[in-house]
Amino acid sequence: MKLLVVGVNYRKTPVEIREKLSFTIEEQKNALSEIVNMDGILECTILSTCNRTEVYIYHEDPNYDSSKLENKLCKIKGLDIYKLKKYIYVYSGVKVARHLYKVASGLDSMILGEDQILRQVKDAYDISIGVGSSSGMLNTLFREGITAAKKVKTSTEISKTSISVGTHAVRLVEREFGHDLKEKSALIIGAGKIGVITLKNLISKGIGKIYVTNRSCGNAEYILKLYGNVKVLDYSMRYSVMDQCDIVISSTASPHYTITKDLLENVLTTCKKRVFIDLAVPRDIDLAISELPSVCCFNIDHLMVEVNKNMDYKLSEVSRAEEIINQYVAEFENWYYFREALPVVKEVQKFANEVLSEKTDYLQKKLRTTSDEEMETVKYVIKSTVNEILGKLLYSIRENSSKEDMQAYFRCLKEVMRED
Repeated sequence: MKLLVVGVNYRKTPVEIREKLSFTIEEQKNALSEIVNMDGILECTILSTCNRTEVYIYHEDPNYDSSKLENKLCKIKGLDIYKLKKYIYVYSGVKVARHLYKVASGLDSMILGEDQILRQVKDAYDISIGVGSSSGMLNTLFREGITAAKKVKTSTEISKTSISVGTHAVRLVEREFGHDLKEKSALIIGAGKIGVITLKNLISKGIGKIYVTNRSCGNAEYILKLYGNVKVLDYSMRYSVMDQCDIVISSTASPHYTITKDLLENVLTTCKKRVFIDLAVPRDIDLAISELPSVCCFNIDHLMVEVNKNMDYKLSEVSRAEEIINQYVAEFENWYYFREALPVVKEVQKFANEVLSEKTDYLQKKLRTTSDEEMETVKYVIKSTVNEILGKLLYSIRENSSKEDMQAYFRCLKEVMRED
């Protein structure tokens, strides 16, 4: 199976490395165009999230050297492959499908069963289609992966009990300040999905005062309509409230820091404990702020402590989810190998049509008294019968056999056609 994925994720790659390999949408489009034009690569899709960057390819060489793709990825990002090699994982063949389907289902997420990854997989699929770097093979791989993920989410409880990164961030706040937050003030930077979830959780915990800021006004104004007790700030004014805030949580898609040590140091005049939580990749908050007095800075990797506490009661659903994934992987595998056998199928069809044409021509000469209209009816019936038999013998094999049986079947057919 000529599929390959090269990637890094949160399991063994720290956030300071992951952020260097993350892609904006425009960077993603440019990288797709570069990679798909490499020798031997037919299709390419890139999945880039806070917790992973993965490059999926369909290649023409059964012995494709994955180091070529690893080197290309590092070259695009301007990184040294030898410093990153220990973080990179590679899957090939059917393992690519199994890995992607687990990723899309949330089984490989930092937060088991989380929903956001499915949207990110869909976005990666859409971007590659838009660029033209993905075609029949990867389109089918991703489409089936998305379908499998939806089945997992509707047939198991794994996502119904999912707790988001934003929720875990608020749990971390409670760990640092206790459960009584009514005397505390917070600033949320970023009004996307994670920012809104964080905001809702802080409000539900009775936070005393809360500010929200966003680079664009639209989302922030929408939040103001939903939550009247929230104060919306212009993004340029974010530092003006940091001295009074006990909690600052940032989750933007900005390629630059939203908070830097030098600017923060200039505005902090009150001596009190402050917690800064960075939920973004690339990181929003300069880690150097933790050098300032009474400032604690956490990033998305620190949330793993909270995530692991929430893991046990979900694990019973994992086996059910994996059964569903295995079923979809087997179906994709059969589709793939049937697709590989299509030249044999077409050869059999061509042979059948040639025999059919020869026999009907002979029949037409024998039945001289038959009208042209009647003869066409006879030809139609014979051709339909042959096509129905071929369909049963060739196409139904995909749904009614294992990969091994199907490969053996088409191998025998190929040998038979060669003899003829």
